[in-house]
Amino acid sequence: MNKKYIIPVVIFSILLLLPFGVQTVADLRGEKRFQPFDIFKDVVYTPIVREKKVAAVADSLDVKWRAAREAIAAGAEVADALEPVTSSLSDLEAAVLSVNTYAELDTAEARYKSLKLADTLLSKLEDEPESFPQADSCIKSLVADLGHVSLWRAFLDVKHYGVWTSRYLRAFENKIDDESAIVLALRPKYQLAVWNLFSDPGEKVVLGAAGDCIGAGCGRDTAAASDRWLFYRQDVEFLVQPSPLDVRSAKLDNPVKAIERFRDQLKAKGVELLVVITPGKPSIYPERLTGKNSDGAGNAGAENAAGTAAGENAVGLQSHGKKILDSLTRAGFNTVDLYTPLLAAKSRDSVEGALYLNDDTHWTPRGAEIAADVIAKNVREMVAAGIVKFRGRDEVRYIAADSVADRMGDVGEMSGLNKFNAFKVQKVTGHVVSQQNIKDRTEKLPMDTACVAAAKNACKKSDSCFIAQSALCERDTVLYDTTITPFKDDFRKSEILILGDSFSRIYQTDSPVNAGWIAHFAKNMNRPVASIVSDGGASTLVREKLARKASVLKGKKLLIWEFVERDLRFGAEGWKDVEF
Repeated sequence: MNKKYIIPVVIFSILLLLPFGVQTVADLRGEKRFQPFDIFKDVVYTPIVREKKVAAVADSLDVKWRAAREAIAAGAEVADALEPVTSSLSDLEAAVLSVNTYAELDTAEARYKSLKLADTLLSKLEDEPESFPQADSCIKSLVADLGHVSLWRAFLDVKHYGVWTSRYLRAFENKIDDESAIVLALRPKYQLAVWNLFSDPGEKVVLGAAGDCIGAGCGRDTAAASDRWLFYRQDVEFLVQPSPLDVRSAKLDNPVKAIERFRDQLKAKGVELLVVITPGKPSIYPERLTGKNSDGAGNAGAENAAGTAAGENAVGLQSHGKKILDSLTRAGFNTVDLYTPLLAAKSRDSVEGALYLNDDTHWTPRGAEIAADVIAKNVREMVAAGIVKFRGRDEVRYIAADSVADRMGDVGEMSGLNKFNAFKVQKVTGHVVSQQNIKDRTEKLPMDTACVAAAKNACKKSDSCFIAQSALCERDTVLYDTTITPFKDDFRKSEILILGDSFSRIYQTDSPVNAGWIAHFAKNMNRPVASIVSDGGASTLVREKLARKASVLKGKKLLIWEFVERDLRFGAEGWKDVEF
């Protein structure tokens, strides 16, 4: 080799091996596993270990099913007898679905469908005892198929889900990118430098206008970067790309067809569907994104303030999400329009605060409570129209109390700049909902002495007379014992089930807790509710969650399905059909 090429070759080799070497040292010195070993492990070790685990769990399911059959035959409650079986079946599902470190079992696989069928049949047994033979046959078939170690099945799983498949390599590559020691060390410094030099918050974030200043005098060019609103890029792209129902979006799953299919599935179970499409932040605050009024003039003077507000609202009402919601309403679906009331409520922002958080995709507690009021109103209208029939009014009382929480926005977190305090912590005041439990009890009071004396005078010569008269002097009083308990889902008593995304989770399970729209909806209705929430996955993933435990639909009369408008295009896993 020519000597002049040696140095470039050495430098190139060092640069080529540097990331791998640094990652190896970081992994071996730290507690994390050495990721390149995952490939070797998933080919040689994981398949056999997984087969053994699946076989052991299947054997456990068989034992518990046999015990449940005997208990039911002996007169035990079906729900109590089946509880261990349901738990064991869930363990079997988890073992079967996780093929290796980076791949999940395809939902089209026969094993997946058999597990879902068994889950469905178990949930039906309590109400439909005639389905017992079918459930028995299904579980016996599962145990026969999975209750032994199969080297051939392990080989096929390696073949279809192993390192040579695109799904595995894509997940492996993403994991390496996310956990690379060099990336983790250098990316934050790079992001901070780009932010300081160019006010660029990163690829997932769009920098909007200043929080309290709209118009020509304080648009993008003059507002301090740290004072501008942050928008999630997918929220913005949803508005500027073609509608999910446009012919140009033909490659996407059709959300309307999926919603229609879900409605029909629920109707077959006696459950009504209510669709709630949550507006994204730029649909409600387009002016905060652009820094200009809707007319493009950048002038928000008092003389045309009313016209400006009307123009901004018109932009929100032209959102793809609002148009799809209107089309669902015209097609006869039960829907809730949150666009109109939220846009109208902006007129009170200067007094009551904004409806959405500055550096977050989500609404403020005020926005959540407005949504809860509107949804509750729609449900009451459905009841009045006879669309939904609940049993007698539940004696459930809820109260609310103020609670202040600090919020670091999720969009700021996506930018990677929160760790450098590039954006301000936003204080929010939520109203935490608690359940008020009131029980009455009767307590005897001391006898009225004047009454007893009068009885003695009236019955001087007759003991029986005195006994009868003095009995009238006994007094009772009703006392009320009040206890306050935190709000919680009630899957057993509730007739309303809510499926939702992070807009249903915020303030509900994170700080200040029990202050989200779900709790306030229950308070407005004076009824218990139950919920299943999947962050970013309300299009398909939350329905799959429901399908895995379809028994929760027992006794339900109404299912409220909340999802943010961007999921109509960008929903995780698209808009697949989910079998129940």
